Amino acid sequence: MTAAPEFIDPPDVVDTYQHDLVAAIPRARRRRPIRQPADLVTGLGPTIAGANVIMQLANPKVGYGVNESRVDSGNAIKRPIKRGRTTGTFLAVALLGNADDQAYVHREVGRIHQQVYSTAQSPVRYSASDARLQLWVAVCLLKYFIDQYELLYGPLSAREKELVVRMGHPLGTALNVPVSKWPHSYDELIRYWNDEVTRLRIDPPVREELQSLSDLSFLEYRVGRLGTLAHVTLGSFLTYVISGGLPEEVRDLMGWEWTERDARRYRATLAGFRLVDPILGPVVKGMLHLNLLDLRVRRRLGLRVF
Repeated sequence: MTAAPEFIDPPDVVDTYQHDLVAAIPRARRRRPIRQPADLVTGLGPTIAGANVIMQLANPKVGYGVNESRVDSGNAIKRPIKRGRTTGTFLAVALLGNADDQAYVHREVGRIHQQVYSTAQSPVRYSASDARLQLWVAVCLLKYFIDQYELLYGPLSAREKELVVRMGHPLGTALNVPVSKWPHSYDELIRYWNDEVTRLRIDPPVREELQSLSDLSFLEYRVGRLGTLAHVTLGSFLTYVISGGLPEEVRDLMGWEWTERDARRYRATLAGFRLVDPILGPVVKGMLHLNLLDLRVRRRLGLRVF
């Protein structure tokens, strides 16, 4: 007989890392065991990806680093398809890649990040190679995976939380975060998060860029009238879904209202995803496997990845 999972959270720290809605979600009776971070992938993931980007850029140094970046090839507004592919590649390597894959991504992303740094006119001083900023991004990415699973299947057990924190370090080390700087426990992760959240802010230039990504108005820049149509027909719903995936304090920084009616609607949306996730989840995870295969094929053929 296997031992029952332990669901007791650390008693000495307030867990603001967990999404606000998760505490009220009962643990699903049929829930796949979490043996590695890749097991957290669900069909809900693509809907909260935008929320995670906003969390990352709510750190003002990260926000201005992206807003002022002179590397147009990685710009989500100017090159949305490529940005989507390279982000998927990074996540695939961090979750599923081997040591060689991760070392390659570390080198290539590092080369790009060396070109992103503040100027004398920048409102804040930053460097994309700063391991402290990359740790924030990586911790947000781990939250992205935990959130998408917990919003559908309820809270992870204490044992599962420790496991995904311990095994999630490639999200940081594939960037420029020494493994010694990665949180060594879920309790340490919460303490780091609680401290960093007090420093978040989203200034107008960054907020405008995030708003255009959230409501698809940036597509008007890319594809003209067709982009306008996407913005008008889908922008409002996408903004609502992204807003639902945000912590309250970050949602407030975006200036977005969230009512009890919105919360009820989002809970209903989650209920729908629970029904289809047995089909959608493997598809999304399969896409990560394809991203990893694409990376390896491109490397073998000598084609550019990032």
